[in-house]
Amino acid sequence: MPDASVRAIAVALLVSSPGLRAQAAATAAAAPVATTVPVPLPVQLGAPTPDSLSRLVLDRFATGTADAFDSVYPDPLGRLVVRNAAQRKQRRTAGLRRVLWSNADHAVLLLTGTVLAGDAAGTGIETGSDETNIVRRLSGLYEAARTDGTWMLTRQIPFDTLNFIRAQTLHVAIAPGDRSDIVDTLAIEVGSPYGFSARLNNATHLAKVALDGRPADYELGGGVLWIRAPRRAPRPSQLVLAYSIPAQHEPPTRALGDSAAPAPPGDSLPAYGAMNNTDAWHPFFNYDSGNDFGPLTVTATIPAAYRLTTTVPQTETVHDGVRTVHGESLHPQFLLALLYDRDWRPVTTPIGDGELRVETFFEPKFHFAPDTIARTVALVYRVLEPRFGEAQAPSRYLAVVEDRALGHGGWAVRMNNAVISGDGATTLDEPVLGPSFAFAHEVAHGWTMNASGLAANFLQEGWATYCESLVLRAVYGPDVERAYWERMRTSYVTGLDRAGFLGGFEGRQSIIGNPDNGRIHYSKGSWVLHELDEVMGDSAFDRGMRAFIEHAGHGPNGYPEFIADMSRAAGHDMTSFIMPWLSGTHIPDVDARVEGGSLIVSQAQNGDVFELPLDIELTTAAGTERRQVHLTTRADTIQLGTGQAVSAVRVDPDHRFLLRRHWGERVRFTLRAPQARTVELSGNFVAKPVPATRDGDLWTVDLPVPEGRYIWLWRVDGKNPSDDEALAAAKAPPTGESTALAGIRIVRPLIRLDDADAR
Repeated sequence: MPDASVRAIAVALLVSSPGLRAQAAATAAAAPVATTVPVPLPVQLGAPTPDSLSRLVLDRFATGTADAFDSVYPDPLGRLVVRNAAQRKQRRTAGLRRVLWSNADHAVLLLTGTVLAGDAAGTGIETGSDETNIVRRLSGLYEAARTDGTWMLTRQIPFDTLNFIRAQTLHVAIAPGDRSDIVDTLAIEVGSPYGFSARLNNATHLAKVALDGRPADYELGGGVLWIRAPRRAPRPSQLVLAYSIPAQHEPPTRALGDSAAPAPPGDSLPAYGAMNNTDAWHPFFNYDSGNDFGPLTVTATIPAAYRLTTTVPQTETVHDGVRTVHGESLHPQFLLALLYDRDWRPVTTPIGDGELRVETFFEPKFHFAPDTIARTVALVYRVLEPRFGEAQAPSRYLAVVEDRALGHGGWAVRMNNAVISGDGATTLDEPVLGPSFAFAHEVAHGWTMNASGLAANFLQEGWATYCESLVLRAVYGPDVERAYWERMRTSYVTGLDRAGFLGGFEGRQSIIGNPDNGRIHYSKGSWVLHELDEVMGDSAFDRGMRAFIEHAGHGPNGYPEFIADMSRAAGHDMTSFIMPWLSGTHIPDVDARVEGGSLIVSQAQNGDVFELPLDIELTTAAGTERRQVHLTTRADTIQLGTGQAVSAVRVDPDHRFLLRRHWGERVRFTLRAPQARTVELSGNFVAKPVPATRDGDLWTVDLPVPEGRYIWLWRVDGKNPSDDEALAAAKAPPTGESTALAGIRIVRPLIRLDDADAR
């Protein structure tokens, strides 16, 4: 780039890269950084025109074939989205194409587009769908560069590079079955030279966009709102948006307590509805951003026949047939859900001394009574509060909401101060087949819900999954807890990722490298916290977590801060232990062998070397003994002395670490079911039912399963026995694996010793 001003643009782009953002965050506490914010620049002499960029890049991005898209797009997961769409014959639509800044060799582009969900008749982004999560793989700001006369997209630029949403005040008028009218006033700080951008629902009809009292230059498309907004120091700008979002298709009202009953004559209004985070119904940056945490205030109106929750502590009044609900967050947060239903019967239940208030929004026929829910919330708090202190929501308010828009789903999501469930919730916990405690998982989110940055999913979902194990142990004992961790181990090895492949994450994805892939954070992420607890001990681990929880929402709160808090609690730097688990795509592949009088313990995985305080169990003619080795290199040697010959070696016999164990690689499960249309395998070693493959009358599933004792059962045509029935069937000797609907499988470890003299 030819001059200093343009170099400033390059610095701004560079600082927004994930790696350097992480590095900057990690060193922020050591020295204050003076940031020079570049100013907007006009297109320079010799810069590409929008037309020339379109011919070289934009058309391939927006409307080209999958191969053409691959030729310009740098993100593998984004390419996979388009490839999958092409295979399914889904339509990809063109959106906005605008050059925001450019010179002869670099440019910042606004590119939007989407893959229409369902089939070629899909409707794109709409309320009530999860398509915003798909769209964000395509729509956004991009950096383009020219090398040897060829333009390429180099990366997608985060919206929050230099921009902040400091507060939002929303007024929402909900007309069920018609639309929602919204006036949103935002306090924004703009430091980006290419304006302010945020996620916003593509079905939005904007009536007003005003910046500091003046009409703003803006674009809206593909789930992206862009506004030409100059930097205005030292105070935030005021952005006022007035818009409406059409209501999604919702079922008509049904008679109370009868899901099969037709709507009353002449009543076409929907029975329920929701506006939530996946809709992007109000502006935000991203799910892993910390730049949009701030106070949220909402005032919403709805016909008085409906009850409404805002997922934050609220009050309400009813006047002239209109219900008005006012809610305020008492801690910095982002994302807000509005849910409503004509058949809810709200109940408020104080817990303990009354400082914790649980409010339930259920139909009378909901599977659980309000007092049952309140007791379970109290249980989770009794387990977590003594160890980790108060949750991040100091309001001491929790709503539990039935959302019929989720269909027959169970405990689905934690949103601010609310746990939200579909109307098909049938269990709070599953100690046998899961084992799991889904409701405890959602309640536990309250402790780390304000974590942000590249590893936000690890600190949110990994944490909540780890907390499930604590509650299971408190209720059902250590055996269920151990079964839980074996399930999490197998979930990592075999689990589905967001792209839908079966085969796990090993060697393919990392926590930091794939920040928006939640599934790896449930399995591997929870294991990282479990390992830290094992290595540091409860006391130090709890101190570290308390510190991280206490300053959440008051500045950066990502993995660098987490590592710093854990290091202070441990009394030494924990970076070398934690970082390989977060940044690497492999888990440790540890083996041990005996050579003469020496025990050699080694790591064979690709990538990082792990720091592992390992127990090694040695079997001799005299019995078993334990040795400890603090493995910090590829291999370590322990002198065994002149004792008896070792006949077997087990690494980490108590399964304290997520290791690539040398088990029998795959186990085959088989069922004879000639009349079945669909067959799935469930058990305490898989995160979700696994579809079986049919071969004549036989259905089979092949899975890598680590050593352990497992309960399994078959789900045939969507039906399976209850937990109690399955456990009883598993305890009985199977009538033959090809016919049994349930059973117990014991997987033995494969002992590896390379020294023939030691056998």
